[in-house]
Amino acid sequence: MKWSILIFTFLFSQAHAQEFQTEARALASDLKTSLMKNVSEQISKQGPVKAISFCHDNVKPIAKNTAGDRMSKYEFGRTSHKIRNMDNRATPWMAVYLKEFQGTFKGDNQKEFILHKLENGKQVYVEPLYIQAQCLFCHGDQISKDVQKKLNELYPKDQAIGFKLNEFRGFIWIKEK
Repeated sequence: MKWSILIFTFLFSQAHAQEFQTEARALASDLKTSLMKNVSEQISKQGPVKAISFCHDNVKPIAKNTAGDRMSKYEFGRTSHKIRNMDNRATPWMAVYLKEFQGTFKGDNQKEFILHKLENGKQVYVEPLYIQAQCLFCHGDQISKDVQKKLNELYPKDQAIGFKLNEFRGFIWIKEK
């Protein structure tokens, strides 16, 4: 009887972990796609300076809208070793992963994602983000004076510049509630 309970518990735990991974991966993909689509549209319509203001004002509403009813099950966010928004500072356990990825580029044989279990037993899905071409306007190593002025205005402690194409930018994370 004890073995049956242990086997059932193990199988249930494995199924739960797989379900979380699948759902978290889908949510991360949806969030990235939605944000990049909206920011890219703003860059092409109004230019990078106005896109910065748009992103600053709309990133959270876009994310909440994209997540929809999944917000009842998950918390999510972004973090980096070079943050723009101080609210996105890394937790101590995530800082270890940031250090591992820092300075790498897409295709450097890094992990596609990380599953981390917190002390309280909750799982966190962590997926690396890499700099795409449209990101370079605001995160690159050759930012225009107008863009830099707007960044200084909205993010006086901004560290999120100096990146190169396909360089590791940070993580998107999805955590069980």
